[in-house]
Amino acid sequence: MAGQALLAALDRVVAGLAAVVRWVCIAQAMALFVVVIAAVVARYGFGTAVSWTEEVPRYLLIWISFLAGAVCVLRRDHVAFDLLFYKLPKQPRRVLAVMLGALIAGFGWIMFRYGIVFVADFGGDLMETIPYTNYWYYVAMPISGFLIMLFALKLVVDELLDREVVAPGSSGTVD
Repeated sequence: MAGQALLAALDRVVAGLAAVVRWVCIAQAMALFVVVIAAVVARYGFGTAVSWTEEVPRYLLIWISFLAGAVCVLRRDHVAFDLLFYKLPKQPRRVLAVMLGALIAGFGWIMFRYGIVFVADFGGDLMETIPYTNYWYYVAMPISGFLIMLFALKLVVDELLDREVVAPGSSGTVD
């Protein structure tokens, strides 16, 4: 009974985090669009270049890439050899899925661990055109690493318990 409650809590936490991350990515993409349009209008409409309009979209794109990459782990949307994977019989496919999930979680650990080191070593540097430190965008790497570990853990748990894997936000099964 306690195991079922723990699994339900894991499902809720992962689904909630994935939803928040998707909305954050949408908001960042909208901000990126607005900044780029403002830069074009300022340059060609008013003949003035705004210095930070090159740097801010770069940082927004960093965050979007890292966060969306983590959600893609949960949805199993990364590049894969699906044709070969799904041709395997069910039991070898499950074993392979658990091994792949563990490898992905290991990659998430590397991003998390060395992302923290990266932030500590270089986060205090100033940005090129904005008078802020790099902490606020370098931290995307360890946050993404943590999310990748959590999402990969959920996939591994689902495979080990032979639970039907449903991609968040979709009505169909992944498996």
